[in-house]
Amino acid sequence: MKDTKQFGITGIGIISPLGSGKEINWRKLINSESQVRYDKQYNAYTAPVYGFKMQADMRQYEMAKSAIFEALQEADIRNSRYKKKRIGFCIGESKINPFNRVFTFENTLLERLKKIFRFHGTMLAISAACATGALAITKSCNFIESELCDAVICGSAETSIHPLYISAFKNMKLLAKHNPSPFDKNRDGFAIAEGACFIIVEDIKKALSRGVKVYCEIKGFSNKIYSNDTLSVHSHKKMKDIIKKAINSETPDYIHMHGSGTKLNDYYESMAVAENFENADKISLSSTKAATGHMLGVSGMIGAVFSALAIKNNIVPPTLNFKHTDINLGLDYTPNKAKRKIINSALSLSFGFGGQGAALFFKKL
Repeated sequence: MKDTKQFGITGIGIISPLGSGKEINWRKLINSESQVRYDKQYNAYTAPVYGFKMQADMRQYEMAKSAIFEALQEADIRNSRYKKKRIGFCIGESKINPFNRVFTFENTLLERLKKIFRFHGTMLAISAACATGALAITKSCNFIESELCDAVICGSAETSIHPLYISAFKNMKLLAKHNPSPFDKNRDGFAIAEGACFIIVEDIKKALSRGVKVYCEIKGFSNKIYSNDTLSVHSHKKMKDIIKKAINSETPDYIHMHGSGTKLNDYYESMAVAENFENADKISLSSTKAATGHMLGVSGMIGAVFSALAIKNNIVPPTLNFKHTDINLGLDYTPNKAKRKIINSALSLSFGFGGQGAALFFKKL
């Protein structure tokens, strides 16, 4: 009989507006720091990666490369006995130059990274709006479950602080006119951010046998289209279905909410949580987008990482800029200050504009 595989996170790498590296990101996050700033150039709130000087066409690649190096080093993949053809890549990339794409594959993020790291396992590039990172983790687990890979370098990178993207989101009235404030009654949108976040996904049994630590188990995952419109009155029911499939009747101690700070998303997402759990008021919730900004295609990945770090450290990260909510469902959004709590399981939610939704359920080993 075939053993049921367990999937775990063995390495983490982050480049975000909060800083470069996992440790500084976590420290600033739980200390309630934010890097969201008003940008006079764009007349909008943004969250760039400060101090990371690089030409625009190389910025996404260099941030991804740095995050991957950190994750690989922590997971000690270079010293493992895994063959290069058994180490895969599953990477979220939101955009490439369509004209260059006709002539060469070199400009895609995946192809560039494959060349420098020289791993030759199964590879996949994913684009699913804000659910990109979460879907990349799901596919990485699929690779291992199907015995295509022993380990997968999984993540996404985003550089969308650009006049085109800012104008588009402004036209949709999704950008914050004040500091982003998820779940607050005065919330009016998000701040566009950039960054990169990568993890190493492995079969837990193999990871433990080679002596590396495992942050947590990736216990459940689900994804589906929750709306054929941006958001509708039926969205929360499909969000609820996504959550239900991922948790398999369990109740998490912490939920990292998508929490984009828009009126409808925060409301429907809260409804989905409240209707899914009888004791929803006892679950700690938070959105970290007021600290990091909305990293778009990276948001699902960094949400997963913050969930894993919450489990490891038994700390719930805060929802910043929160005063009062108009979502009267009795939920605990962990306002403004992190809190200590025994966290044995966590759920990370991603709900993208256009209807792509995903949920990831993590458990302490």
